[in-house]
Amino acid sequence: MRDSKRNRNQPSRTTPAPAAPPSGIVLTKTEELWHGPLPHPETLEQFRAVVPDAPERIIAQWEEESRHRREYEMVALKGALRRDSRGQTFAIAFALGALALAGLAVFYNQPWVAAVVGTGTIGSVVGAFLYQRQAQKPKSK
Repeated sequence: MRDSKRNRNQPSRTTPAPAAPPSGIVLTKTEELWHGPLPHPETLEQFRAVVPDAPERIIAQWEEESRHRREYEMVALKGALRRDSRGQTFAIAFALGALALAGLAVFYNQPWVAAVVGTGTIGSVVGAFLYQRQAQKPKSK
């Protein structure tokens, strides 16, 4: 790609190779990888050199943050359960009301109204259950 056509934020594709070290010099590269919620123990010791109680403060802050996150997740889970329960309660009330309306239509000799309302209600309930089961199935690759 010509330099005039390339995006200005992208480096050019032709980058010079790094220069070789002079003969007799050996370069070594050490790479250390640390995963975890807290800094590496050596880093904590370096913090201790600057502020004597820094590691204890860092760990206490991490513990407080972890406790807060767990409490927040529990509140969110309880809210989701309440919302789902409320939705199921209203769905049952709606379905029973619609079936009662269908029964009332039969009582007043309106079979078409009863058929449409009753079939629509039962179809919607069955469809909702099938959709929920389909959404819960693990997707195979």
